Amino acid sequence: MPGSPIVITYDGTDISGSCVFSLCTFEAQMAAVPGTFTVVVRDQPQTLSFTTGKHLTLTVDGDLLYGGYVTQVTKKNFFPADDTTVVADVETRQWLLQGVDWNALMDKRVLRNTSDYTHHIPKVAGPVTDGAVIRSYFDLYFDIPSGFNFTSATYVKNKHTYGTRYRWPTQGLTMREVLEDLARYGSVYWISADKQFNFIPVQDTLADWGFSDDPNNDPIGIGTPTYGFRDGEFIEDASTTVNDAIVWGGSEWTSGGEVVFARRQNTPSITAHERWQISENNVGDDKYLIQAEVTARAKVIVDGNESGTFVEGSKGLVNPERQFRCTWFSTNVPKSGGNPVHLVPGQVVPIRLRVFSEDAGVTPFAVDLPLRQLTITFPDLDPGGDAYAQFDGHFGVLMSDPHYLWAFLRGAKTRTKQSTVTSSATNTTVDPGVGAQYQDEPSPATNGVTNVFFIPFGYIAGTLQLYVNGLLQEGSAFSESNPSGGEITLTFVPHVDDRLFVEATLS
Repeated sequence: MPGSPIVITYDGTDISGSCVFSLCTFEAQMAAVPGTFTVVVRDQPQTLSFTTGKHLTLTVDGDLLYGGYVTQVTKKNFFPADDTTVVADVETRQWLLQGVDWNALMDKRVLRNTSDYTHHIPKVAGPVTDGAVIRSYFDLYFDIPSGFNFTSATYVKNKHTYGTRYRWPTQGLTMREVLEDLARYGSVYWISADKQFNFIPVQDTLADWGFSDDPNNDPIGIGTPTYGFRDGEFIEDASTTVNDAIVWGGSEWTSGGEVVFARRQNTPSITAHERWQISENNVGDDKYLIQAEVTARAKVIVDGNESGTFVEGSKGLVNPERQFRCTWFSTNVPKSGGNPVHLVPGQVVPIRLRVFSEDAGVTPFAVDLPLRQLTITFPDLDPGGDAYAQFDGHFGVLMSDPHYLWAFLRGAKTRTKQSTVTSSATNTTVDPGVGAQYQDEPSPATNGVTNVFFIPFGYIAGTLQLYVNGLLQEGSAFSESNPSGGEITLTFVPHVDDRLFVEATLS
């Protein structure tokens, strides 16, 4: 089995011939978390020179897989001791280059307005999409390095529409903080090795292929292609499980000066896995002042929603964290049009395992998990000198992941890639379709009496955002009492002059 042509460049210069591949490691992570790399260079002629801040890239089989900044340079020798009597004869000089990938820019670029550093950045008039805000304004309000592209409509897509305006957050926040706000309607973002910024809906992250212990080896683009792997293991981690939440709240200023209390238990989980408790004492916290708020909080901790209706795969702590790890090689990566289709951290990858089934392999164990971390190493060389590129993947969902990722993963197990842009909807929209982003005022008008309101369409549970007089409300301020019927129940009665505004993804 032949190896893969490997090219490592430093500041645009190919240094592959001097690299010790067996000691080189490249790591990439999902959610635009900066990955790290380590490159060891042999400098026998003592003529090489390296400095921090330069660019380093990795290409495998002609495919650019990694790009980043050198942040640390170490000079050393391969051996702990050497004869340096004749300096020119010393051939053990070594350079250790370490750094981070391009996603480090997310934390090293700051929102600023060069025309006015001391006032709020002007609002963007709506309707405007999140993708348009990035494509049109990031170059204006961030110091984007030369060669990086944030303006591509192909890679920076529209997911959410701001109906009236987009209001920039405070100057001085990092790019990551701004993007987290823009991405909260269901998008993911990262900078790829080719310096292209990506901002795409989570449903578009489904990988073109996955893994199976009974692979079909179908071509890319046909069904769900699966390929083999080695060293695979599926892990169910219950170390963060909570199936009994005990919550206190209240204040001397509310609830008649009484402490309020709620407890939420998931009996099936306790029976199957023992009791795992957590407590929160929120007395005096202005977020948990009344009974309804602590009740909702306890339900969210255990079940992942305020209704207390447990959904398998919902973002509640009653669910164990699910992880899969496996290894594959560049020679086993499928191709499309003659080019390898490598997996990228953040992609949701189908995993189908017949050996792990519960009916002797008839029905495969099937799960879709995002690739959290990808590590590239080079364990050996082939007879021709090309390296074998090894990929070690860690797949899984964690409690820290955003709610929209959980909502996507707990959907249908069999998926197809989607590339449609989500549409917008208001009260006057006719047949908006599944996935449309609703933005409008609910009915009836506030009257100082009712606390139950409606939007004219059903919505996906967990996606509703409620604003009162322009202020986003905490989840404990309302419940999604009947999502399929468009119903919302507030835990308070709004004043007749209060203005309500709702954003939600329609079902």
